[in-house]
Amino acid sequence: MELREKRGLTLSQLAKLVGISKSALWAIEQGRVSPTISTLWKIANALGVTFGELVEHSLSVAENGVEVRLIERRNSKEVYLMRLGAGATRYAEPHENSPLEVVHVIEGAMIVGPLDAPKYVWEGETAKFYGGEPHLYMAVGGGAVAVVAMFYHTQRRPAKRWYLDATPVVTEGVRDLLEPDVDNEILAYAISVVNKKQPPERYLDLLLFDILSAEYNTLAGRLTLPKAVVHARGANLPQVLRTTPFEQNFDVYEYLIYEPLHPGYAEQAVYVAYELYKRRITEVISVTCGPAYHERILAELLPDLKISCVESSPFFRKLSPVQVLDDVPAGTSAVVSFGASHHIENFLEWISSRLRSGGLLVVADEFIADYNNERERRRNIIMHHLRYLLDIPLERYRVELLSAYHAARAEKIKLALDILAKTYHGISKELRESGDDVEKAFLHFYRLELTSLLLGVAYIEERKTSVEKFVGAASALGLKPVAQYRVYPTGRGSGTYVLVFRKL
Repeated sequence: MELREKRGLTLSQLAKLVGISKSALWAIEQGRVSPTISTLWKIANALGVTFGELVEHSLSVAENGVEVRLIERRNSKEVYLMRLGAGATRYAEPHENSPLEVVHVIEGAMIVGPLDAPKYVWEGETAKFYGGEPHLYMAVGGGAVAVVAMFYHTQRRPAKRWYLDATPVVTEGVRDLLEPDVDNEILAYAISVVNKKQPPERYLDLLLFDILSAEYNTLAGRLTLPKAVVHARGANLPQVLRTTPFEQNFDVYEYLIYEPLHPGYAEQAVYVAYELYKRRITEVISVTCGPAYHERILAELLPDLKISCVESSPFFRKLSPVQVLDDVPAGTSAVVSFGASHHIENFLEWISSRLRSGGLLVVADEFIADYNNERERRRNIIMHHLRYLLDIPLERYRVELLSAYHAARAEKIKLALDILAKTYHGISKELRESGDDVEKAFLHFYRLELTSLLLGVAYIEERKTSVEKFVGAASALGLKPVAQYRVYPTGRGSGTYVLVFRKL
C-alpha cells in the first residue's frame, strides 16, 4: 500500500495495471492472502520497483512447484534462492529496467533465459541474460536449485543468436549380423528379419515383431506406432511415487509408453536371446527390467527360459510379468541387463560380486565413441543421442536437431546445448497442448531421448561411457569379454551394443 500511494495510484488503478480484481489486490495489501510469484512480479512492474522491494527479507513465495526466497537486497542488486520441483517451469514476463540476471545452479539441471534463446546449465554452471524480455526457468529431469542474482541499471547487450545448419548427416558405422542357423523357428525368423531390416510378415501377434514392424516402417519413411504403444497409452497405470533416482529424473509414464519407439529397441533382445540360446542358458536374472518389454520378448523367443527380475522401482515392480527379486543372489549363473549399466553406480562391481565362477553377464546398452577428456565425452553424448532422433523421419524440429549435431561435431558444445535447450522447451510446451496423434507420440520419445542427452552431459543419472572403457573396467574385475555385437550404429564406435562377459 505504501509503494502504491507513494506513486499516486488508487487501488482500482493498480488492480487494472496488474490485471487482477480490486478485492484481490486489497486482500494482498492487507496480508490476508499470499500472492503467487507471477502476481508479485506484475505488481512490481506496475509500480516500477524491483521484486525485492515487495517482499520481506527471507520471505519465500511458492507457485506451481517453484519456490523463490529473497536472501539479499543491497543497492541495485538482489539475490534469490530458487527451487524448481521435478518438471516445473516458471515463465516470467519482462522485468522493469531489464536487469542482468546471473543464474548459478547449485543442484540439478535447468533451462533458463529468453524464450527464443534459452541456455542449458547444470550444477556448477552459470548462465547470464537480460530480464527485459519474456524468459523462463525450467527444471530438466528431477528438481533443481539455483542462486539467481539480479543486477539493475546495467547496460543491456544484445543476446547472441545461433546459426542454423540443416546439412543432412551421413550414416557412419556398421552393425553386426547374426548367424541364422539355430534350431528354433521363431528365433531363426527373428534373426532373418533383423539381419535384413525388413518388416516381418509372420508372427505379428508377438510383441517382438509388432515393435520391429513399426520400427522398420518408420525408418523407411512411414511413421508407425507399435500396438504395444497404442495399448499402453490407454492403460490404467499405477501411481508413481518417485522413490528411485530414475523415477525422479524421468517421466516414468512417458518412458513406459514411448521407449519402444527407440531405434534398435527390440533388436537388442534378439541378440541377447541368440547368445543365451547358443550358450544353453536355462535360467537368467534381468537387472532393472523396467517395463519388461525385453523380458517378454525373451520369453517369446525362448519359452523354456526361466526369467527373474531385480527391480527397485515400486511402479515397475507392480507391472512386472515375471518374478521380482530384491537383489541378485550370490552364485548366480547368468545375468542380463537392458539399458541399466549406465544408470546403476558400480554396476560392474555389483554384478561381478554376485556371479559364480564361469557365470555369464550379457549387457545390452548404448555406448558412445571413445573419448580422452570431458569435452570429448559431452560432444560424443550429444552426437550419439541425436543420431537416433535424426534417423526418425519427423520433420518437426529437424533443422534444430541437425544444427545442434553439426555444432557439437565442430566442438561448439555450449552452442549445441543452447539449441537443444530451446528445442527441449519447445517440444515440452507442444506436448502440453491437446491432441494424441502419431507425430505427438514421437515427440514424446524425442523428449525422452533429449532428457537422456541433457542429463548425460551433466552426469546426472545418465553415465554413458565407451565400449573400450566399459570392457576395460569389466576385465579388471575378472569379467572376460567373449562376444561383442553392434546392434544399431550411431557413429564411429557408438551405438547400441550387446556385450557378453564370462566370470573368471
